[in-house]
Amino acid sequence: MEQRLNSVNDVNMGEGASNRFTLKCQIIMTVIVGFAVVLNILNIFIIQDKLMYYSLIGCSICTLISAIIVKTMADKPITKYLLMSIMVLFVTILGSFLTYHIVLVSVIPILCSAQYKNNKLINFSYVISVISIFAIVMAGYYFGLCDANMLILTNQVKDNHIDPITGEFLLTTVNANPWGTLPIYYAVPRCLVLFATIPMIKHLSNVIAQNAMRETELRILGETDLMTQMFNRNKYLEMVHEYYPTVEQVGVMFWDINGLKKVNDTMGHDSGDYLISSVTTSITEFTKDTCKAYRIGGDEFVVIGEGLSREAVAELVVKIQSSIDKKNQATKIPISASVGYAAGEGKDIEKVVAEADSCMYKNKQNHYELLKKTGTTGILATKDK
Repeated sequence: MEQRLNSVNDVNMGEGASNRFTLKCQIIMTVIVGFAVVLNILNIFIIQDKLMYYSLIGCSICTLISAIIVKTMADKPITKYLLMSIMVLFVTILGSFLTYHIVLVSVIPILCSAQYKNNKLINFSYVISVISIFAIVMAGYYFGLCDANMLILTNQVKDNHIDPITGEFLLTTVNANPWGTLPIYYAVPRCLVLFATIPMIKHLSNVIAQNAMRETELRILGETDLMTQMFNRNKYLEMVHEYYPTVEQVGVMFWDINGLKKVNDTMGHDSGDYLISSVTTSITEFTKDTCKAYRIGGDEFVVIGEGLSREAVAELVVKIQSSIDKKNQATKIPISASVGYAAGEGKDIEKVVAEADSCMYKNKQNHYELLKKTGTTGILATKDK
């Protein structure tokens, strides 16, 4: 169970990756703004130069701040809120100068927040985006690329504003009350449209979370022995072939339960399950913080720890066997297990496991020879090779 919980926790720590993706999105947006500046210099765009430069400088500063935050505190819970705030500021700067050219950009922070699978963050992004929209509308009117419609407040189709005889534009009255009209006619409708996207974005975020959880559960099931909650043989082979060869030092214990078949045949499979459970809980009790435990067969278990010397492994063996011995004395079911151990370099993991297996096999033979001589069951203390 401990290993299963650790696997779930590893998934939850993926917020750092989401923060880095948020930064990546901001960098891409900055690059696009820079590209637009180049097109403007080439007269492909015809926006006033200073508005483009102000946009690029402001967006670049926001992106630099985000990069520093991700570099120094990528995995902290507060980071995502800081990044969303900076992204909204990024959008506000861009919208204030380029106004109607980037009217859709206000939805980007909310879309970006969906990846975190956190409805509170989506709500937070919406609230600060609403503030941003009001700021964009008013700043755009006074300092940015003002939309002519803001200036004269047209509300009908083009033909109604043109003299059919002269072709002259009939409206010449400038907006007399921008602080009253612009928030109502521009900011509020945009906020409502943005609000309409929230249920869909939250749904997508929940779907992402559910799919991620399903994938995690399937992965855990694929690598976990359901009876003992240890890793299974598939996970063991994967780690031995791909991971442990990269580790500098490993310590290995190879455990084999004694008399499991006899207990199953004479006392029933419930007793056999109890025997397995008793041995495995003793193993994991002393190794869950230092090693990974694998059930590679019905009664065979391999425990591998990183950076463990032979002496450290021997100490763990003594503790585990002492625990098994106490359980054996408190039940009518004979509980015992033979063990072999070894230590060596990770690149030689298969040899180290083979050495521990050979040691276990010798101890198992000694165990059964002792039973023949005494006619009793018990725990055989492991002898070093």
